[in-house]
Formats: sequence, structure tokens, C-alpha cells
Amino acid sequence: MEYRNGSPIIAIAPWAIAGFCALLTPLPSSALTRQSIDGRVRPPFWNRTSTATVVSSHPVHSGTPQADSTDSSSPPSPMFDAIATYSTTLITSGDPVDIYYPDPTTLGNEPQTFPIALFLQGANVDKAYYAQYASTVARYGFIVVVPNHRTSILGRAALFAQVSQVSEALASLRMTRKGAPFAEMMDAEKLVLLGHSHGGMMGLDAIRGACDVPFCVGEYSIPEELVAAAFFGTFLWEDGEYLSIDNADVPIALIAGSRDSLITPQETLGTYKQIYNPPKVFVLLKGSNHYGITDMDTPPGSPQELSRPTLEQSTAIETIARWSALFLRAHALDDRAAFDYIYNSKTYQDTNVKVISQP
Repeated sequence: MEYRNGSPIIAIAPWAIAGFCALLTPLPSSALTRQSIDGRVRPPFWNRTSTATVVSSHPVHSGTPQADSTDSSSPPSPMFDAIATYSTTLITSGDPVDIYYPDPTTLGNEPQTFPIALFLQGANVDKAYYAQYASTVARYGFIVVVPNHRTSILGRAALFAQVSQVSEALASLRMTRKGAPFAEMMDAEKLVLLGHSHGGMMGLDAIRGACDVPFCVGEYSIPEELVAAAFFGTFLWEDGEYLSIDNADVPIALIAGSRDSLITPQETLGTYKQIYNPPKVFVLLKGSNHYGITDMDTPPGSPQELSRPTLEQSTAIETIARWSALFLRAHALDDRAAFDYIYNSKTYQDTNVKVISQP
């Protein structure tokens, strides 16, 4: 819940209703505009479908571009090879959920615990299409929780993430963990957020404490357990301006595809600049479109992406997952190798990305 002068702010978001209606109304390809993803009014380049380019590079501490690194050092590898999955229903919301975690049969006798990574899905994208991404992040030592969350607008429901999922999912996992196979592995005192597109918007709203109907209903407060977040293909723009993000002490990584025509990299970069507090990172993934994070390009029922990717889907997924997971490890787990990979331009070479960062 967002407060002003001691009073809670609950505002109906007209862009949300417009976006929902757009998803329910089939449109010919020629009629589709980028406003259809969520109904918000965009900057002047919003209806452009050509490939967007951001001039940036490997990270420097000032947050400004520098020349690409020539060091060939490899990035930190995933900590685990085998991943287990568990499907259940969240008690608090009734949402079906898929949970990905390091296979406990391969961990040996030494007890290990892992942070919860809640993934907030893109508009009308089923959780099943995030399986490869979630599995890869889990290999870096996270329990990745991917719900299907339906939001009802104008009497009809579709897959739309909500801000309230953040606190509800954490409460639900605490209630159900005793009977779950990952029960003894879960560190419920550390929560990180992941998200795609609309889900990233909800994650950013959750971090800044905003609560807009219909994507936040009732009371919401920022969980103390929330320690970091990484989002792909997202931004916050409304009423002619990028929204300010007072992230307090929550580090944020924003990743964008260079060929994203639904939410351009310029828009993601514009939101990155509105994040008040470092650490923060902006990653441009060259050749990826809006669905570089999903198991297939433009999953059924999702907003149509007219720009085709030039990067292999499997490479895009691995790259997005790697940067997400290592950013989260750097800040949620104080992993020095992960920190160096994210912020020290001389420790890696990744020809598919350009990065701006502020540690």
C-alpha cells in the first residue's frame, strides 16, 4: 500500500482495464500497437515496430558506457546440475504453482537452504512457458516459484500478475512448506523477485509500495524479507512520464531485448534511470525480442510480438537467467564471484550483452 500524508492511496488504473480488454479482443496484425500490452499511454516511439538500439556497454561504476571487455574469463557456473519440480496450489490465493529447486537427492548430507524467488508472469502468459528460465535460475541456488495468477476485470479473468502476490505467496509458502519436498531447503527469510513484462511492472510497484486497483486489492506492505529483484522486458510509464521508483535498499536489475517492440529497450532504460538507489543494473540483450525469456516466441494468448528475434531462443533464456541469478546471488547471498561478474567489466566476456551498472 502506498501512503501519502498518513493515508493509504488506492487508485483505479484505467490503463489496466484498457489493456485487459485489448487482450480479450482479437486484432489483425496490422492493427496491433504496443499499447495493447497494458493500455498505458506511451512515449512518441510507442507504436514503432522497428528494432530499437541502446548504445551502452559493459558496466562501469559511474553508470556510463565504456568499451567492451576483451577478457575471456568464464562467468560463475550454476551450482547445481539437477533440478526437481513440484506442482501445488498456494493456500492464500488458490493459484496453481510450479516450484523449481535444486534436487535434494544430489545435495549430500550437508544441510543447505535457498532463498525464495517469486516469478511474476507476463500478461496472459501461462506459467508453463517459463519452465526453462525457472529451471536455470534454480540451478544457481534458488527455490523458484512460478504461479498462474488470474485477475478479474469487467467480469472476465485472465493471467495478470498482481502486487499482492508478493506477500501472499510468501505467507502461503510458510504455511505449506512442512509437507513439501523442498521444506527443509527453503530460506523463508530471504525473498527475491523475478518477472516478465506486466509481471515486472507489478514487481516494481511491489518494491515501491504502490497499490493500484485492480492489480492490488486490499492492504499491501513491502515484505521485510524482500532483498533483491531482476525483471525482463518491463518498465513503468504513466500519464506522460516514467514513474519514480523509491526502492529503498532493494537492488534492481532490468534486462531488455534489443528487438523488443512491445516494451523497447529505451523504455526499460528510462525506468532504470528512475530507480532512486543503487545497486542497479541495466542489461541489453542483443537479438532478443519481448519473449526471449519464454520457452517459445510469442506463447499462445499473449500480446503479439511483431519483431522476430535474431538470437537463438535457448541462448536468450540462458543469458537472461544467468544475469538474473548472478545479480540476485550478488545481493541476496553476498556472493563475491557473482558481484564481480555483474560489476567488474574485466572478469567476463559476454558478446550478447551490453551493460550499464551502478553498484
